[in-house]
Amino acid sequence: MEANNAIRIVRREQSLRSVQKEGTRIRLLYENEWAELLSTEVEPGNSIGSGEFWDFEAVHFVVEGGLLLHNSGSSILLLPGDSIMLGRGKKYRISNTTSSRAVIWSLLFKKPEQEKNGGGL
Repeated sequence: MEANNAIRIVRREQSLRSVQKEGTRIRLLYENEWAELLSTEVEPGNSIGSGEFWDFEAVHFVVEGGLLLHNSGSSILLLPGDSIMLGRGKKYRISNTTSSRAVIWSLLFKKPEQEKNGGGL
């Protein structure tokens, strides 16, 4: 594996990639072979599903607004400062039922096991 010493800065409102669909905008802020950091904006009355996060294991952190997370018949209200970890392949939907935009940052773990043989982050 080749070492990469380059410093990459992503300024406010910039991203490595951005995907915009009706009522949602996902911006990729950082990625490597193990993880991705996303910023997702969900407009009022819209939602986003686990498939939009590629069904990876994820930690979602609510930065702005309020979101309702639905999975397996239950719902959880998430407010700014709340975070939730969801396992790989878990099906869920995150809905913005408020009257203002909501923002979550998500850390996605792309590989299921982070080097069990003596490695680690």
